[in-house]
Amino acid sequence: MRRVAAELGVTVGALYWYVATKDELLELALDEVLGEARVPDDVPGEWRDALAAQAGRMRQVLLRHPWALPLLGRLPNIGPNAVELADAALGVATRAGFPDPGAVAAALHDQVVGAVLAQTGLRHTAALAGDERLGGYLAAASEVHPAAASAMRAGTGADVAARSDRRFAFSLGCLLDGLAARLPDDA
Repeated sequence: MRRVAAELGVTVGALYWYVATKDELLELALDEVLGEARVPDDVPGEWRDALAAQAGRMRQVLLRHPWALPLLGRLPNIGPNAVELADAALGVATRAGFPDPGAVAAALHDQVVGAVLAQTGLRHTAALAGDERLGGYLAAASEVHPAAASAMRAGTGADVAARSDRRFAFSLGCLLDGLAARLPDDA
């Protein structure tokens, strides 16, 4: 709260004229970030294209604001931008004919959050690539778990963003294929 007050050039006490708690301020900040994830309603194509556009945009926004990730699970996300994002995904799933649009929206959200968590973890691992402790751990792990150690070593390379883009495209494609398989025949 002190840092926010200093940024705004006011006292901490003055902030409480506008928000009751720190969590309320964080909810407002999170909702502002979620507003950046809006996708136009008229995405060309079918439901797959619309959901892929929503997921891709949300991923971009969360990668720019990784501090928002833990707030997604801690705060109610009931601001106007959060509700608009949920409504957009629910609307696409409803129009496509899914019997449980909420499950579709949740699966999409969970996939995006998981992908962003993985990519931010890879960024951190890549930053530690020169750390002797990581090298020693990978060397020891190679003897017992060679496949896992190889995958972890690959995560320390410089192309974290490109590798994460490929993984996201693959996993989103798998999710959308799975959703398509569950779409009722009459939809």
